[in-house]
Amino acid sequence: MTPKKHEIDHDVKIDVETRVRQGVKAVLEEVLEEEMAEHLQAGYRELTPTRGGERNGYYQRNLLTPAGKIERLEVPRDREGEFVTEVFERYKRMTGDVEEAVLQMYLSGISVRKVAGITDALSRVRVGKDAVSRIARRLEEEQKEWRERSLEEKAYPYLYLDATYLKVRCGPRVRNMALLACVGVDEEGFREVLAIEVAGSEKGVAYASLLRDLNLIDRGLKGVRLVVSDDHEGIKSGVAAELPGAEWQRCAVHFERNVLSHVPASEMSEVAEDLKAIFKVRREKTARALAEEFVEFSTQSVSRRRLRYLRRA
Repeated sequence: MTPKKHEIDHDVKIDVETRVRQGVKAVLEEVLEEEMAEHLQAGYRELTPTRGGERNGYYQRNLLTPAGKIERLEVPRDREGEFVTEVFERYKRMTGDVEEAVLQMYLSGISVRKVAGITDALSRVRVGKDAVSRIARRLEEEQKEWRERSLEEKAYPYLYLDATYLKVRCGPRVRNMALLACVGVDEEGFREVLAIEVAGSEKGVAYASLLRDLNLIDRGLKGVRLVVSDDHEGIKSGVAAELPGAEWQRCAVHFERNVLSHVPASEMSEVAEDLKAIFKVRREKTARALAEEFVEFSTQSVSRRRLRYLRRA
């Protein structure tokens, strides 16, 4: 069954939230490590004259965040049981700021300066430059692992190219950022977000770049038979160039929106129901009959409106 627009948006949202949770987990664990090093006056397996105790492994805890639950977060312990952290209390008071910062880095680029801004707010302990660089590398590695993961295990006969918009804080302002998403449907009918890229607007060039990313990094995308997207020449040319042999089909949701944009408000509800009826039926013959009936009715409706206009004139 063809996924609906809101289902595609939901898949992308869940995927982004998963990556944000991974980023938050990475930041918190590294900050906790720095706090333990400060507490013991020594790094992991480091012998110093001022060392004040021994490590005693980790315990795991879950943490509820605005992006969902982080599971098995590793918190270090010391042998004397004296290590106390304020990270979790500080984190709670930040009410989504950490998630927002991690999302911004994933979307616009990871930097040491941005990481330092998070760590300074999370801990009373000053996190050193080496630790900040280590956190930035860990975030970059996680992002790279997701972007370059192999797609060779199964075929994706159907691809959906679409844009979803996230509200992203840029300084004092909040703006909509377009995420261009490629969602694959495997042979068993399960959907999976294959790639996400940021674009200032929904441009065909950006989608072509998205398709090149899937192929040229040699991730193993295969078996594509049909690509569904908005009716944009740039997208269609990108599909033809990057996925030779695959068919292209216009997205039904975008088609319905385009049709309804030309319909008077007084008739929009009725026309929308008639359009949906065409796409709901399973038999091609029935769909074609409904489409012909829809065109005939719409033509007559336009003629009636023109006649009323001429009479008033």
